[in-house]
Amino acid sequence: MHFPIETYDTNLVSQELFDKVMFLPYMCTRTDDPPCESRPEVNIAHNYWTHQLYNFVPVENPEYFQNSGLDASNNPLYLEILTYLEATCPNMPKREWLYSSYINCLKHGDTPGVHVDAPYHVPENKTVLVYLNPEYHPNFGGETVFYDHKLDAQRIISPKPGRVVIFDGRVPHSGKPPTPRYPINRYIIAFKYMDPSIRQELFKTADLGNAPPPEDKGVIGFDSKTIKKLLLT
Repeated sequence: MHFPIETYDTNLVSQELFDKVMFLPYMCTRTDDPPCESRPEVNIAHNYWTHQLYNFVPVENPEYFQNSGLDASNNPLYLEILTYLEATCPNMPKREWLYSSYINCLKHGDTPGVHVDAPYHVPENKTVLVYLNPEYHPNFGGETVFYDHKLDAQRIISPKPGRVVIFDGRVPHSGKPPTPRYPINRYIIAFKYMDPSIRQELFKTADLGNAPPPEDKGVIGFDSKTIKKLLLT
């Protein structure tokens, strides 16, 4: 089974960069269970901390998107990191497809869920993750787990400092919080990409979450047949 995941180890992370990351203001608004027609309410008990650096909304003031937690700070930190990645990592997506960048902060006890970053019917997408903590040990936790079409865990990426992960956002995955052995929160920056014309159409049809098919198993936008085909290609 082939997972469309690439990893690159870089020298991006320094103590200076990590200090910038740690002292950003964070809001407890990130959720892996976005609202949809069958589940209009968000269970805030599973929210975790995030800082939205950049967000491009392709239509004006859509009611669906009125969420203060998604207001972007436009802090230049994301451009600093993005410029480094584009000069260092092969196969970085086109910058003009970038629509969102944020830093997630997971602490011990957080409960992020299995999710996808793009609806199953949108192959024109990519997600880029970068681990920002300056130290790593297997006992510290913080891994990213990728799942197959049966939602069985198949690949685990260790959060080494500066490690970059590029993947098809339709693949189910979840981030793991740090263990009690690590006294610092786990920080990761995400860059999300999608064909702008397709993203605009999704907004126009209010189909961002894409009401899940019956076999969804609680993961919004997931379709087992699509993922099975993707992983067997």
